[in-house]
Amino acid sequence: MTTTAPVSAPALSAWLRKAFGLAVIAFTWWRFSENTADNDLWGHVLYGQRMLHLGGLETTETLSWTATGLPWINHEVLAEIALGLAHRLAGGAGLWSLMMILAAATLGWAWHSGAGPDRTRRLTALALLALCTNFIALGYAVRPQLFTYLFFVALLVSLRHFFAGRLIWGCAPPVLLAVWVNTHGGFLAGWVITLVALTSETFAGHFPTLLRCVRCEPMRSGPGHAALVALGCTGVLLLNPWGWRLVTWTFETVLLPRPYISEWQPMPFNAGSLPFYFTIVLGVLAWGVSRQPRRLWEIIVWALLAVIAIRSQRHAPLFGLASLLFLPAHLPELLLRLSPHTASLRNLVRRPAVAICAVLVLLGASGRCIQASMTRARPFGMEVPRMLFPVSAIAYMKAHQLTGNTITFFDWGQMVLWELPDNPVSFDGRLDTVYPTRVMDAHWRLYAGQDPGPSLDLARARVALLPSNGGGVHWLRGQGWKIVCEDNLATVLVPSIAHDAPTLGGVAATAGSVPFPDVTPMLATRAARISGHP
Repeated sequence: MTTTAPVSAPALSAWLRKAFGLAVIAFTWWRFSENTADNDLWGHVLYGQRMLHLGGLETTETLSWTATGLPWINHEVLAEIALGLAHRLAGGAGLWSLMMILAAATLGWAWHSGAGPDRTRRLTALALLALCTNFIALGYAVRPQLFTYLFFVALLVSLRHFFAGRLIWGCAPPVLLAVWVNTHGGFLAGWVITLVALTSETFAGHFPTLLRCVRCEPMRSGPGHAALVALGCTGVLLLNPWGWRLVTWTFETVLLPRPYISEWQPMPFNAGSLPFYFTIVLGVLAWGVSRQPRRLWEIIVWALLAVIAIRSQRHAPLFGLASLLFLPAHLPELLLRLSPHTASLRNLVRRPAVAICAVLVLLGASGRCIQASMTRARPFGMEVPRMLFPVSAIAYMKAHQLTGNTITFFDWGQMVLWELPDNPVSFDGRLDTVYPTRVMDAHWRLYAGQDPGPSLDLARARVALLPSNGGGVHWLRGQGWKIVCEDNLATVLVPSIAHDAPTLGGVAATAGSVPFPDVTPMLATRAARISGHP
């Protein structure tokens, strides 16, 4: 009679590690493969394709009727060219693929740099990735921020090498910022972090007692080298089509109020944000107890990013990526300190039956994450949910040829430019890159149901597309405008009743989704004529 030998403890541990790694990867894939179109996606692709068509930049506004002829500071030139090219080559699937490639490169680089070769650190880094995935994914959609996250990781890695004495890495931050300043406004965060890191390390170098008190290593590169890097990083910010105007504008735009943009609001304290706040607590404890080599600049930068992420959800992905890079070296020692208090839990997991159940649960979770990502209507392309975007209302405007100057909700303005090329918009997601403060304030007032004032000349408008539950619809009706189409999401109004009677779309008008269009937008090919080029 033969008997089956029990699975050895090392074999079970190996299976548990593999199942855990698979579960983390599957969870990360599910969260980062989200394919809902961003509000500004239509615009980013359109502007990129216009630049490709023209073979150059547009620096004057031509697409709206409230800011025509004003300067347009497009701070996302290289990113929009990349998005326009990806769409031209492969439509919505090309945009989704570009997002996934950039996400994989960013996360993989941050995880690998933080984990190192040690197995314990690698497992710790995997657990940290699972913890940070949700709030890093807040910033992941097809938009120029994708490039900022990749450049941010490259910046932190290059600074780490530079401070370790590899002086050649001091060339990397200026080169990065020279590209970054032409790609996305996130260059400002990169520049500030670079100066903070260089200043803190240089300052600490003059006070070795301070370094001993905080148990940090001294900088191996000299203060003169740090000064050269700082000067280089500052000087290259001029290497953009607008020079210092772009830099000063970026400073100014950070201070602007954005009452209708959730990602610029503070991080709430609720169940969804608990992983974010838990990461802060974990990091504070890890930095406090660690006896591993520590760098003062890493502690200061990590703390700074935590503060600005609390103040604005938009910066949470930067904090998460920095945590992936900085914390894995210090978390194992924290876990070691906690080991006497977790002995019973670790003994429980070592039991074969419990370990096997854990493996099965992790494999099941992995399968569920993959299934969830594949059951989307278009798992490898971009989707436009009807509950978020006025698909039915725009179709009505097309069918009834409602053209001319259009009062728009800013989140939908760039979709209007793509779908309705004969409808110049009053406002869109470009915000202060194009629109003066008076025009933006007029729209904020209109959306709140207040008189927008003379900065939004209603006499010039021919049609309005606004949220059905917003105050703007009620205010325009009070001024004699008539509803010609309305559903749960969007309302179309005109200043006279020369069009069809109201069409109430009901729930069906906002159910499901449509694919992001693969065809080239008409305004991309009409760019030369509109811009006055031959």
